Amino acid sequence: MTFSMLEIDCALQKKALQKWNNRWGPHEGTLEEAAQKRSKLMHRVDSMILLMFVSLLVVIVLTAWFFKHHRFRFINETGLTLVYGLLIGLVLRFTNIGIVESQTMDVTPKNMSPIYEPPDYLRLGVSKKDGQQVHFHYEMVEGFFADTKNTDKHMEQKTVFSPEIFFNILLPPVIFYAGYSLKKRSFFRNIGSILTFVFIGTTMSAFFIGFIMYIFCGLFNMSFKFQELLFFGSLLSATDPVTVLSIFSDMNVEPDLYALVFGESALNDAVAIVLSSIVDTYSPSNADAFDTAALAYAVWNFIYVFFSSLFLGALIGCINALVTKFTLISEFPILESSLFILLSYASFLLAEVADLSGIVAVLFCGICQAHYTYNNLSLESQARTKQFFQMINFLSEGFIFCYIGVSVTTSAGMKWNLLFLICTIIAMVAARALFVYPLCGLLNIRRQPIIPRNHQHMLVFTGLRGAVPFALASRNTATDNRQIMQATTSLIVILTVLINGGLTSWMIEYLGIKYGDQVHQETQATQSQDSGEDHDQERPETSGRSGSTNGPGTNPWDKSFLPRKWYNFDAAFMKPLLTNANPTLIQTMPTICQPLARVLTTRKQMENVWVNFFKYSLHS
Repeated sequence: MTFSMLEIDCALQKKALQKWNNRWGPHEGTLEEAAQKRSKLMHRVDSMILLMFVSLLVVIVLTAWFFKHHRFRFINETGLTLVYGLLIGLVLRFTNIGIVESQTMDVTPKNMSPIYEPPDYLRLGVSKKDGQQVHFHYEMVEGFFADTKNTDKHMEQKTVFSPEIFFNILLPPVIFYAGYSLKKRSFFRNIGSILTFVFIGTTMSAFFIGFIMYIFCGLFNMSFKFQELLFFGSLLSATDPVTVLSIFSDMNVEPDLYALVFGESALNDAVAIVLSSIVDTYSPSNADAFDTAALAYAVWNFIYVFFSSLFLGALIGCINALVTKFTLISEFPILESSLFILLSYASFLLAEVADLSGIVAVLFCGICQAHYTYNNLSLESQARTKQFFQMINFLSEGFIFCYIGVSVTTSAGMKWNLLFLICTIIAMVAARALFVYPLCGLLNIRRQPIIPRNHQHMLVFTGLRGAVPFALASRNTATDNRQIMQATTSLIVILTVLINGGLTSWMIEYLGIKYGDQVHQETQATQSQDSGEDHDQERPETSGRSGSTNGPGTNPWDKSFLPRKWYNFDAAFMKPLLTNANPTLIQTMPTICQPLARVLTTRKQMENVWVNFFKYSLHS
């Protein structure tokens, strides 16, 4: 039997009233004044904690400037942010800052019926001296945790936030910016390899970590179920090399390597979130036997959730593109930018409401917004949206890494197991090597240019963990095993950011990876060669198209078959439909579709046709 509302019996009511009177003093109006006093105290503590984090972010901004100005590479601002968080956490750990004393009361159902699920609310009825009943309602959804100890008093640590803040507030702008800032040229030239790493590599990594940890747990008699370890492997399969990419950008490493690392980290977060959710909800009919039907359903559920979220996010991005194309909202840049930001965030919320993955939706919404909507925005809105999401991304990442450092020392929902941590590090490194090298070998059979061995070593080295694994591990800490996983994940994030991030520049030089002027000269030579080859032979995809601005040599993704085919379809139909680009749909669609094509073609597009025609005539 389950209850959503519970009542406290009379004995507990008297006990509660006595505790309250002892704490605040027995007089008329005690309950109202105590509740008001408690509310003011909580507001003051919350404001103080937020002020502490904001002040810490100010220090992080100044530190980032100092590091970039002096070009420090062995100590990065992300790693130092974690160190700041750890130091602040230690201060909070041994002081009373941010700690609020809270009373604990044993609660029993009024009719003594057994409870099998945690309730949504607790209703506490307290009698005043005049006999009037006052009911207090306690919501159990936020901050609920299981406790096997029987304690009468807890010290509530206000520096520990709900994991929902990460998923609903902090992660969406970080993931959206990953899609919105996508460098399309290098990304789509390597799209086949990136998708291989994202889908096959992430899945292999999750299963390898799960299997290796299952073997270790059996050897060292650690009581973890295989499903728990597979969930642990799924959340650790998400990489977040923020520090590595920052150093890559500063050193100007080879574009293909940058694209592989960035593409994998941008997309595998979404895959890891969906995969961990499916594993966590996998429930075979017989817990002691392998259930093929349940496994097949889990696989189908993964495919359905991921691609439904993908299409939903892309649809929202396309709708925003159509709105900005067929309206004159660009006359009011502040409204245009606001609409852009709100619809982008709406893609995340709509996916969550539809029981899909908001992270997948907002990622592909960002990609579509960058590819289509951005071209319809006014110059002011283009600059504003880029700067807004870049700033929010920086602040969110800084807050997340700072909070990770703070939570390691202050969170009560963590249990430490050194043996489990050591086994996790071994399993994580082994799992990444076990999928990177074989997949690179398979890709090199058809890939041109191949992924060289030093790039493969770097791909293994860049497997840092960040915000997504930490947030996934923090979502459920109701059992001892989940608390061990959260503590281990937090330390994994700190170790990989400090060690891998700090040694990135040294590893680039040690592996002989080209960077700086070498890359610049080689890129110029390659572009010259490609341009000469492109003018020697005209592509059939772009020839013979009236008014086309996509002449020979302008296809930026001509090194890969799949991107090339999509590029031609995109240039002929998608961009003319969603933006004011040329050629128009009137020029590219069949004759039978001309009435529809005229409706979907704006006056601005027709003006561009004549402008391009006169420019071509003058040039000729």
